[in-house]
Amino acid sequence: MVRLSNSFTHIKPTLYSQNSQPDSKNAQPLADTWNHYLQSLHEAIAESNTAKEIIQKDYDRLQALAIAWEKEIQIALKNSREDRVRQALAYKQNCTARARELKNLIERYVIHTSILQTRLVYWENQL
Repeated sequence: MVRLSNSFTHIKPTLYSQNSQPDSKNAQPLADTWNHYLQSLHEAIAESNTAKEIIQKDYDRLQALAIAWEKEIQIALKNSREDRVRQALAYKQNCTARARELKNLIERYVIHTSILQTRLVYWENQL
């Protein structure tokens, strides 16, 4: 049978009340760390949004190129230029594949930003 000593089962009220109140010396570094963490979350959200916008512009540019190559294919077909059709088709497929990769990356940034925003709201509500 295990016997507990009185020192483990009895909490001194004066010690508890002293430990439960924040020490002014310890409170400031904690507040600074908290503010730094929140600031880091804000910066990460801004950087993620900026990266997403840059990638979105590249995606839009590649989509426009794919449309232009499709038009080039149609013109080459009308003129019976098989060599030009193959070349334009290859360029269009390349643009489309790269655009698809960028679209996936954009979706990842949207998810990443959403997670960061959720964390920020959670931690701001903890104050």
